[in-house]
Amino acid sequence: MTKPFRADYHDPAGYLNMEYDRRIGYFSMTVDHLHDHYELYYLLSGERIYFIKDRSYRVRAGDLVFVDRNAVHKTLDSGRPDHDRLVLYISPELFADLAVPPELAEGLKEPFGWEIPILRLPSPASEAVERMVGDMVNEMIHPQAGSSWLLRHRTVELLLFAYRSRHLGTVRSADTEPVLHPKTQAVVRYLNDNYRQALTLPEVAEAFRISPHYLSRLFKQTTGFTFSDYLNLLRVKEAQRLLRESDDSITDIAWRSGFGNFSHFGKMFKRTVQLSPRTYRQQYRMRS
Repeated sequence: MTKPFRADYHDPAGYLNMEYDRRIGYFSMTVDHLHDHYELYYLLSGERIYFIKDRSYRVRAGDLVFVDRNAVHKTLDSGRPDHDRLVLYISPELFADLAVPPELAEGLKEPFGWEIPILRLPSPASEAVERMVGDMVNEMIHPQAGSSWLLRHRTVELLLFAYRSRHLGTVRSADTEPVLHPKTQAVVRYLNDNYRQALTLPEVAEAFRISPHYLSRLFKQTTGFTFSDYLNLLRVKEAQRLLRESDDSITDIAWRSGFGNFSHFGKMFKRTVQLSPRTYRQQYRMRS
């Protein structure tokens, strides 16, 4: 690694986006992350901390990380500089568009629901994944005739290889490194269960018998999110679900999701989803 480099791929149909990044120095995501597609993350070199849902994982070079749809997540600096990674953003429609049989498509999506969403493979399986990812990155950097077709099929090939190789995975629940501070993990789980209520940092800190200042600093340090940003993400995620699955008014959905102020709800939703609640609902129903 000598200098930063980035390459992107955007599928013409909008069902697959890919990002390759070589980053020099220390880096933590500054944008709060939540989206309606699957994310497959492969670390080519370096080391990262990956926060997903309610815990953090130390990710090593060669690891595949599966992030489910609408799961709150963020990558953080592990204390070691420099890394490069490939991220695939996969819409469920990709499988139907490629005529993947429904039963196989369900298998390909299974890793995104694993309790431990990391696949760490021994050799030679890890070397096979490394070659696949290297070919995909090369295709992104040097596109040729048929690159879009090839990258779509390579994505399915990579998912299929991961699904077939799941029994080789070396990361287990009992031996995962508990990177997240136990107190922070307890608070995160409390927020995950109670975000619909009117919660404030001082009230939660008092419930866990720690100072608000210490909780604020510890929460940001170990998850990458501020307390309020994480709470807003959980509420936006619930609002997205209600917009998709119910005919309730947007005002009612704001209250049911835990937002006490409708204007704040609209602002947070648009900042997170890049769409207004009304437009999000309309676009979802047009696709359905």
